[in-house]
Amino acid sequence: MGITRRAFLKGGVVIGGALLFDGIFVEPRFFKAEETVVKVAGLPRPFDGFKICQVTDIHHGMALDIAYVEQCVKAANALDPDVTVLTGDYVESNKKYFPEAVKRLAALRARHGVYAVLGNHDYYAGASHALKAFHEHDIPVLMNGHVVIEDNGSRLCVAGVREFIEDRADASAALRGAPADAPVVLLSHHPDYAELLPPDMRVDLVVSGHTHGGQIRLPFSRYAPVVPSMYGQKYTGGLVRSERGVQVYVSRGLGAAVIPVRFNCPPELTLLVLAPS
Repeated sequence: MGITRRAFLKGGVVIGGALLFDGIFVEPRFFKAEETVVKVAGLPRPFDGFKICQVTDIHHGMALDIAYVEQCVKAANALDPDVTVLTGDYVESNKKYFPEAVKRLAALRARHGVYAVLGNHDYYAGASHALKAFHEHDIPVLMNGHVVIEDNGSRLCVAGVREFIEDRADASAALRGAPADAPVVLLSHHPDYAELLPPDMRVDLVVSGHTHGGQIRLPFSRYAPVVPSMYGQKYTGGLVRSERGVQVYVSRGLGAAVIPVRFNCPPELTLLVLAPS
């Protein structure tokens, strides 16, 4: 006995409803911890195994509440990182969410500190309000600036640029005065900026977010129909290289933008482990 058209349509509605429920209420709230080893040429011995935790694209607001931010912070601290980097989009679009979001992020712990850059949604909500919140909680925001981490006489530079679309990202300014012998980890909310780095500039790794992995990927595939990047699928997520060969890690992020939906693209808490090449 064959399946009737009515039964077929009913089954389709049930499956579609289940997928919609998963995409809205389940997958956006269950992040995965992704660990990736990044090889760096000339990495000093004290930084072999150095752990960088990346927290990005939380988009705290009506769709993702403060309890979710607290859950992300707790999981990040459990990774026992050497440094934690925040790469933007802490709120969805309203400045009123900055104080509570940053207050929770201030509970992040790492041996060599926590450093941040801003994302485009932080500018939509008001960059000055974001900067005020971070300042109140003593979290440095690298606005075309850098810090130098020292360990047993060796150095690692963590730099950050202003938002690529909403402001003026300037890696040259960010690295001005940085030690020439130190490996460089550059924080840029938007991965596309990696393609514009000067060819003679030392940047060993760019750490970015912004694209959210596309948020919706086709079943059994990494392909995302919509990726907010001029380079399409290249910057959907994971470790890739720019045209000039710079390593770029793009996190899927912890939240969701515009529409709070994810499918086949779970949120990500990132752990990058440095190793000599």
